[in-house]
Amino acid sequence: MGKRTGKTIALILSGMLILTSCSSVSGFLSGGYEPIDTSSGTAELPVENMEAARGETKTSAQEAVTSPAETKPLSGSAKAVSGETETSSEETGSGSIRLCFAGDILLSGFVLNAYDATGNAGGILDETLLDAGRNADIFMANEEFPFGTTGTPAENKQYTFRVDPKRISLFSELGLDIVTLANNHILDYGRDPLSETCAALDGAGISYVGAGENLERASALMVLERKGKKIGFLAASHVYPESGWSASADTSGVFSAYDPADLLKKVRDSESQCDFTVVYLHWGTERKTEPDRYETELAHSLIDAGADLVVGSHPHVLQKIEFYKNKPIAYSLGNYLFGSSIPQTELLCVDVQEDNMARVSVIPAGGSNGKTISTGKETSVTSD
Repeated sequence: MGKRTGKTIALILSGMLILTSCSSVSGFLSGGYEPIDTSSGTAELPVENMEAARGETKTSAQEAVTSPAETKPLSGSAKAVSGETETSSEETGSGSIRLCFAGDILLSGFVLNAYDATGNAGGILDETLLDAGRNADIFMANEEFPFGTTGTPAENKQYTFRVDPKRISLFSELGLDIVTLANNHILDYGRDPLSETCAALDGAGISYVGAGENLERASALMVLERKGKKIGFLAASHVYPESGWSASADTSGVFSAYDPADLLKKVRDSESQCDFTVVYLHWGTERKTEPDRYETELAHSLIDAGADLVVGSHPHVLQKIEFYKNKPIAYSLGNYLFGSSIPQTELLCVDVQEDNMARVSVIPAGGSNGKTISTGKETSVTSD
């Protein structure tokens, strides 16, 4: 059933993080952000004292390589490009569908040390957040790094991230069903780690959007079916260091939102392929607590084109949730798992009703020393 007719409206204890920077990153990972120049639209946060921030000794790529972890593919993963879906036998029935969204995830030294200290995801998320992600029909987040062991750090970039693919099991343990790769770090070590990332996610049964082997894959609509309803996902980035990061017909990269024409067309085309369309964008200005004007204009255009929900990341801080034509826009969810300090974040919960209308709620949270915990009860968000 298309939207036009249907709406009235994982476990490895060993391994090292390879997290390298052209300069160092304690200020960034600790939450000690500094003002930045955003005139170019691609500004990066200044960072310092990388080795201390990681909480790890320096390890070469070759030293950190071990055999990939064995992971069980999650049920309900889907194939992209033409809206082809794959549904488990458990995904039948009626009722609302719960979608959960987290902001930026970086498996930094702080996060991995916290995980390894307990040997499970309880070391990095409390029970409330773990249960929310695992029990959601679909759980999505921004993967702010590539999984890889190859490549070299990008030149003239203040900080670069890379994580050994064996750590993909941690994503499975969190209950992630889909991630966006459309951001300003996925090519930190070049295109080979992007290929490694896609292979690792495929092997774990985790879907991805926003980047890929070419523009067709990077821009593809991913459709996940739950309880007989098709939920479509698109992702794009309005932030990356140079134009060469964008995917082309024969080059891997990210789906660009600098010129939104292609993204808007993808949203319009999704009308006939799914019942509810989610667009996850990497955009805005780091540490700014209000969206930039272009974000509001783009979000409204996406909803006018047929999007049912717009979610954002990149500022590393929380921004407002607004409703436009009764459709929610969460401009920035902040950092979910990142460095040593997360003063404030939230898990966005969206219950898609049978009429495809969305009920929105949030679970407030904060973090320190690599672990994020809930700081209050789940609270409804309305347009009033």
